[in-house]
Amino acid sequence: MFRLFSPFFRTCWLPLLIVLTTLMAGCARHEYTGLVFDDPQPAAEIMGTDHDGSTFRLSDYRGNLSLLFFGYTYCPDICPMTLANVSQAYKEMEAESPDLVKDLTVVFVTIDPERDTPERLAEYVPLFNPNFHGVYIAQDQLDPVKSAYGVYAEKSQLPEGQTEAGYLVDHTAGVYLIDRQGNLRALFKHDIPSQDLVRDLKALLKLR
Repeated sequence: MFRLFSPFFRTCWLPLLIVLTTLMAGCARHEYTGLVFDDPQPAAEIMGTDHDGSTFRLSDYRGNLSLLFFGYTYCPDICPMTLANVSQAYKEMEAESPDLVKDLTVVFVTIDPERDTPERLAEYVPLFNPNFHGVYIAQDQLDPVKSAYGVYAEKSQLPEGQTEAGYLVDHTAGVYLIDRQGNLRALFKHDIPSQDLVRDLKALLKLR
């Protein structure tokens, strides 16, 4: 009768079992931290002026993954924290392999065009990462873009003299991911830890 822990099992079947278990673990489905849409829909076009003065079109980056965040440079907390998290994730991936970020585009679209001129964006966005895009869109063209992405933004006036900014902008916060085909593929919380974002992005970069 065959005994489970016979010498034959230990020398032949046990190593094979270990290999098969390792392979199955490597093929396990990735559990995303962000919300990944089962039926991704085409992302609305975004066209404006990049912080270097050039014309920016989101569709020009078709074939890349694009991370998209709506915010403003006078934001005291959420916007700089989000950009810092995304920048940290970008740097971690770049340090692991430059190939991981060559197909990744990061876009910051201002929801405060009254103050956030391309010149202002040129001073602000590269502080987080010189490879990021800071996009200015005129107000009359910005409203349809915000509507297409479900972005809420409304001025919150401050008492006179409280701050040089004059007003804050209450707004929704989330990081959109546009896939290689130009579809809205995922949505991440603004405070997603960089390590979780890296894992999700690496999994999504494998998708075609």
